Amino acid sequence: MQKEMNRIIAGVALALVAVPAAASEAVNMRFECPASTTKPSQPTELSGLWDVLMDVGGVPSFGLLSLGMSGTELAGSLALNAGVVVVRSLKSDGQTVAMVVASAEGDVRFDGSLASDGKRMCGVVSYHGGQKFEMIVQKRPDRRSGAQSSQER
Repeated sequence: MQKEMNRIIAGVALALVAVPAAASEAVNMRFECPASTTKPSQPTELSGLWDVLMDVGGVPSFGLLSLGMSGTELAGSLALNAGVVVVRSLKSDGQTVAMVVASAEGDVRFDGSLASDGKRMCGVVSYHGGQKFEMIVQKRPDRRSGAQSSQER
């Protein structure tokens, strides 16, 4: 009886471990964006929340980029492990992105490409001391548009 009970417990434990592992999708983090070969006909909407991953010498640094319109310019903040910095400027032509953030030591620049769907930015962060790190920024889904569409039904 004890052996049978141990087998049942072992089987249940194995099933509990195997099901989530089999159900989860593999994540493929690529520091590349398949950029559009032509400029979009309408400006890309960059306002919103973006998840950030920067490769700092092989150590991942996660953060959140928050962008919104301030008059006619994009403005916002970037929160990383090291702290929160102000986005001084962000320019995009629909294919490339140039962002400058303020830090205590001086401006830090991000130059990259914008994916053709406008939901991913990939590029290189250049620090004032000459250090360069790869960074990828993925736009979060806009919860407000989902809430509006469900209210319209």
